[in-house]
Amino acid sequence: MDPADLPELIVAESKGDVIAKTWAFCPITGDLLILDAAAGVARSERADFSRPLSDLDDTMTVVTTSDMDVYMRQYAMEPLIKSREQLEFEELLKNRVRATVEEPCPRCGNPILEYYTMQLRSADEGQTVFYECPKRDCGYRYSTNN
Repeated sequence: MDPADLPELIVAESKGDVIAKTWAFCPITGDLLILDAAAGVARSERADFSRPLSDLDDTMTVVTTSDMDVYMRQYAMEPLIKSREQLEFEELLKNRVRATVEEPCPRCGNPILEYYTMQLRSADEGQTVFYECPKRDCGYRYSTNN
């Protein structure tokens, strides 16, 4: 395709840190262009259309957001600095009397697990049961909703 036939690179109205652009779409099919850094082009998957990535220099702002609580829960990470509420909750859990059940630990196979329950959902739904392996070198924890 002749570069003169390419649609003009238009930068739309700025909305804070995010700038909407028309260059991200194929003018033939309307599909979102695939950014291929190895080939140095933004290309269409269904049409014979590509645009050099150099056309996009200084026109793109990448903005990402993350929810640290969700991220830490997803990867089972403990925060380095804990809030007062978190420390109080952990102290409450340590002092809680736990029952035991003859159920093998999914991680280490220990034949007994400790468990306790909490009402985390609405009152008309069952309690959440928290299981924990009592072996110090394992300490595996998981929960189920009843």
